Amino acid sequence: KRKAFAALFFMTDESWAMGMADAAKRRQAGIVSSFSIPYYAGVSASLYIIWVLFTTSGVLLGPLMGDISQWGFDMAFPAIFLVLLRGMWRGFRAARPWMVSLIMAASTYYLIPGAWYVPVGALSGMMTALFFVGKKS
Repeated sequence: KRKAFAALFFMTDESWAMGMADAAKRRQAGIVSSFSIPYYAGVSASLYIIWVLFTTSGVLLGPLMGDISQWGFDMAFPAIFLVLLRGMWRGFRAARPWMVSLIMAASTYYLIPGAWYVPVGALSGMMTALFFVGKKS
């Protein structure tokens, strides 16, 4: 449990995706223990340090820069998310939960005030994944 809780504390979408990609490569190479704690710890520590440094820089320099959307920096998060999705792409059938989640979250965003689109998107995606577990269609 100690290893799992420490790993979960540092988990981000990016560290998880990189850890899973490394585990897949290790499985293909025939390594029995495919998930590498040292690899994951290195990725997580690097991302954490970079996050803290750039957050601090943003706090200090952000007010001087003004509206960053004029330089296209507001596209960074969607771009990273799309790269992560591309790395996890397994075909259209496997993407059904993503599509249901996207449609439900977007609909909720436009129809219901507040941030309800986040849990609605997450729950609808999870329910779709559970519904299609083991189905071939």
